[in-house]
Amino acid sequence: MMRMDRESLRSALQQLMMNKFKLPIGELDDGQRLNEDLAVDSIMIIQLIVFLEVDLRLQVPDEQVDPRTFATIGSLLDFMEQLEPYPAESGAETALESR
Repeated sequence: MMRMDRESLRSALQQLMMNKFKLPIGELDDGQRLNEDLAVDSIMIIQLIVFLEVDLRLQVPDEQVDPRTFATIGSLLDFMEQLEPYPAESGAETALESR
């Protein structure tokens, strides 16, 4: 699977926040703070990690999940750009079941 570029990741993140989290947001800016500016809470962060793994098929190693990652849109996009996609032959479902 090919890596998504930063703008594709930003678009996917924006759709998640508007459609699943029902947040009234416009364009996502790198400087926006998830908690203070966008009202993203800890439950939404967990849902966001699941979204990354299941919907975007990105591997999110537990040891790399750090609160600083979820400070701003920019820090989250930086993190997302570093994630490896799941190989085509092994689905995210298998990885999630093994946790």
